[in-house]
Amino acid sequence: MKKFLLGAHMPTTGGFYKSALFGQEVGCSAIQIFTKSNRQWQAKNITAEDADLFKSALHESKIQYTVAHASYLINLASPEQATQTKSIQALEIELERCHQLGIKDLVLHPGSRKDAPISQALKQVAQNINLALTNSPKNTRILIETMAGQGSSVGSSFEQLAEILTHINTSSRVGICLDTCHIFAAGYDFTTIDNYHLMWKAFNETIGFNKLGLIHLNDSKKELGCKVDRHEGIGHGKIGKQAFELIMNDLKLIGVPKILETPKEDLEMDKKNLKYLVNLLNKDHLKWLVETNLEMYL
Repeated sequence: MKKFLLGAHMPTTGGFYKSALFGQEVGCSAIQIFTKSNRQWQAKNITAEDADLFKSALHESKIQYTVAHASYLINLASPEQATQTKSIQALEIELERCHQLGIKDLVLHPGSRKDAPISQALKQVAQNINLALTNSPKNTRILIETMAGQGSSVGSSFEQLAEILTHINTSSRVGICLDTCHIFAAGYDFTTIDNYHLMWKAFNETIGFNKLGLIHLNDSKKELGCKVDRHEGIGHGKIGKQAFELIMNDLKLIGVPKILETPKEDLEMDKKNLKYLVNLLNKDHLKWLVETNLEMYL
């Protein structure tokens, strides 16, 4: 039986290995980290000791899955060549760092096109991903994240993401990260049973379930279709309880890792959100948590 993969974004303050310790403390069976500052281009080199300590801490924990999130500065959709070049190089570095740490998935925001035509920007994102993949280790997959549609960002519709995927040379190395706050803000309503199934039907027909590598579980501070990216704690936003209950109990999503990116001042807020989500599981689905860190919430 597949383990239920659920957790949160963990800090790496004090060393990468600390993220595994924090994740274990919070009760995560999956964690997400940054391998470098998400707001800076430069990055401190990862030493062999850094990598060994991280891998050892993960091995000694019950964390089953780790994903990294790429820097927010990367903009593969930019019409400016200098920004594109810098972004490709930064993505290559992110993939190399994932390789060093043994991380198999890397979440990536596709970027903002400014005034460039959308079709041109989508093809460009794919071409730039192809370049980065060609010059990087072969064992990390890029998960393009669904976006809220704020400003000139691309990737806010399933059709746009599907268009990017059609231009990817190595299909097995690129998938999708679906963010619940982002798709809600982009106009996808999945807050009722009927709309929930319609949303996944649209995703499957446009992109395909086989491309779904990760789900970011975030409530939304803003209303449906607002195009504003503002995360909120689970159950405290506009998405509502039923949508998250449906996700947590969806049999086709059991094996898909789920990561919180909800606002927090400390790890206790992660615990509250994880407990809320675990309590949404039907009684006959609690077996999914057996022998995972999530048992602490039963």
